[in-house]
Amino acid sequence: MSLAGRVKDALLVNRTWKQIVLKNMVWATLAEAIVRGLKLLVLPLVARAFGPAQFGQFAFAYSFASMFDVVYDAGLALTTTRELAAAGRNAELLPDILLMKVALGVVGMSALGLGMVLITRDQATRISIVVLGIAFFVLEMVNLSFSVFRARQRMEYEFLVRIAQAVFLLSAVGVVAWRAPTVLNVSYAYLVSGLTTLGLAVAVMPGGLWRVRRRVRGEVWGKLLRIALPLALAGGATTIYMNVDSVMLGAFGRITETGWYNLATRIMGVLLVPTSLMTVVIFPAFASTVASVDQTFRRRWDAWSAAMIALGFYVACAVLATSDRVVQIVFGPDFHPTSLALKILAITVLLIFMYTPSYQAMIVFDRQRLLFWTLFAAAVMNVTLNVILIPVYGLYGSAWAVVVTHVFIMCILFVLVERATPLRPLSAALIRGALGSGISACLAYIAMGAAGAHLWVVVPVGAMVFSASLFALSKVGVIPARAFL
Repeated sequence: MSLAGRVKDALLVNRTWKQIVLKNMVWATLAEAIVRGLKLLVLPLVARAFGPAQFGQFAFAYSFASMFDVVYDAGLALTTTRELAAAGRNAELLPDILLMKVALGVVGMSALGLGMVLITRDQATRISIVVLGIAFFVLEMVNLSFSVFRARQRMEYEFLVRIAQAVFLLSAVGVVAWRAPTVLNVSYAYLVSGLTTLGLAVAVMPGGLWRVRRRVRGEVWGKLLRIALPLALAGGATTIYMNVDSVMLGAFGRITETGWYNLATRIMGVLLVPTSLMTVVIFPAFASTVASVDQTFRRRWDAWSAAMIALGFYVACAVLATSDRVVQIVFGPDFHPTSLALKILAITVLLIFMYTPSYQAMIVFDRQRLLFWTLFAAAVMNVTLNVILIPVYGLYGSAWAVVVTHVFIMCILFVLVERATPLRPLSAALIRGALGSGISACLAYIAMGAAGAHLWVVVPVGAMVFSASLFALSKVGVIPARAFL
């Protein structure tokens, strides 16, 4: 076979566990790199076109509409991936899932309409919320197609649709920012790009998979809801503590601070790309082998956990070293307060990297109910802290509320995974790996501080020092040699 044939075979044909994971990693990495690169252009485009106050208005509408994503999804995305990955014969459930999605869309839009009447009296903001709500429902339908692609280990199709989605969004927002930069027009840009992407997903998905069941099959709905409802409730709690801070800042009348803070949380979302990327790639592979938790399974899980911890430490130290310059260059001096909020949220980024494997373990081993109660308690804590801290400290109070919330989540998840799954989130090897990663991150931070003001120098220097330090520590035995293998 020729070299081109071997490359094509490796990237388009599913064979062994390792090859499938690597193939999916290639497609997912390419998708994330290109999509995030394109979407990174959207954020400064909107922020600079609007300025802090008007961007704050858009951020308020966007965050409020985002809180209803959990209703549109209701845990069906992960449920679809898990069920189809575990048993391909479950493909006949897709028409039922589509009918459930339509019903959830009606419920979600009704709840959104009621909520926006209570949260704001501004008519323009209300219209923007409705438009964004429809756009997010459309994108949830697109995400359902991604669930099918992931379950079938066909990340190349998801790559195609995601790239197109980012191009559509950047094009639509770019036209609006150039010709008529208003909050409502940007909301319409999100809707148009979502509809265009859904059309492409329908075209790419094999025939018959977009057929909607014409009647409710009670036994099927019951089965799906038993699996999906705990995930939906957990997702709802997550959505609350991820968006409620921006909504509450707006409700307290701090619209400009809402813009500054929401910008920091959007950047944080970009920094968390490796967590979603690794989860997308690893989750179906682990879900398909969960029936046999042997030494190989545990070794793979520990290697994933150690890699996530190392990435988290480097990302956090890079944010601390570069956030002032990044905000100044990309968004302008009007968004300077975003920098300090981003530094505080860097702690949250590290925490999420550390507990993501434990979060996924709760789903893989069917412990969604425990996961829900953990996230529900975290949501209550986050709302309470925001009520206390926002009136006094504004956006920085919201940032620290998020940090405390994620410390709570991490601690509880470590305990639950230890007691309710066959895995150990705090094994000696992982603790030593975290210690080595922390030492390496400190050395990288010092190196970045000494490298000067040019970002194109600072970031690579930090990465090289971090990697060299990890390697050196593994050689002297501080980090187990197999921790990242």
